[in-house]
Amino acid sequence: MIISAEMVRELRDKTGAGMMKCKEALTSCNGNIEEAVDFLRKKGLASADKKSGRAVSQGLVSITLTPDRRNGVILEVNCETDFVAKNELFIDLCNSLSKYLLAHPEVTEISKLETVTLPDGHKVEEVRKNLIAKIGENIAIGRFAHLTIPQGKHGIIDSYIHGDGALAVSTIVECGTAEAAKSTDLIDFSHNVALQIAAMKPEFVGRTDVPAKIVERERDVVLGQIKNDPKNASKPENILQKIVEGRIDKFYKDSCLLEQLYIKDDSKNINAIAEETAKKIGTTVKIVAFNRWNVGEKSSQPTEEKTEEKSCCCCESCA
Repeated sequence: MIISAEMVRELRDKTGAGMMKCKEALTSCNGNIEEAVDFLRKKGLASADKKSGRAVSQGLVSITLTPDRRNGVILEVNCETDFVAKNELFIDLCNSLSKYLLAHPEVTEISKLETVTLPDGHKVEEVRKNLIAKIGENIAIGRFAHLTIPQGKHGIIDSYIHGDGALAVSTIVECGTAEAAKSTDLIDFSHNVALQIAAMKPEFVGRTDVPAKIVERERDVVLGQIKNDPKNASKPENILQKIVEGRIDKFYKDSCLLEQLYIKDDSKNINAIAEETAKKIGTTVKIVAFNRWNVGEKSSQPTEEKTEEKSCCCCESCA
């Protein structure tokens, strides 16, 4: 009997099992859908059906870089419990996906990644579904982003992983020459910046990266707070505006990486440290972009419809 693609899709919808397993079951059952369902249930492969809707708030974030540190991938894969996040099979899946993405920068969407065939000959979605059935928890590819130093430019990508992959930070720092990109001073600076980002949670690189609507919203909130404070009720408008601008300035210093006080020396901000590094290596130093990903922060809703989400600051490489 000929097993059509429609039959395979129907069985997959009923069971959540991988495409190849569904085709195998239908072939064994002469195309009978209900018998194929039981066939998969007996093998423990249909159990993914009930688990595929569960929330996935655990997992790990990994960062994989090329030896020259000019290209990399940051990837989050989610599961239901931190116990499974430490499972070797789960970690192997994450590693396989990272390696594939690093070698294939043209893959930029989760939907496309799910359809690719890994070096072992299996499609990503098939591997994911089979692992759901084997481990007994829902597993989802949360998001990923390609990191790169563009052709014609020089620099380094650095990373920091905290808590067995619960938090990951990547930084992209550009400099003026290829020689400077290999200097220990730039390498140390890049890593210290990653540690700063992990600890202080900046949202943007600098003031110019903050969208105008966010600044206006912040200004509106601050003005409302001031006007509702009895101590400021009688103050003239020009004084109130100065207070607002002062608080907006503090907002920038808290939210913008370059303006944050350096965690290793709070007498300087990150911009000052960048300038010191530039003098040491004899060329320019520029923090171009960063990612700071916490496991589960984008996976609060139980759904199988996954979209790649960009959480880095002004990073074209993950657009």
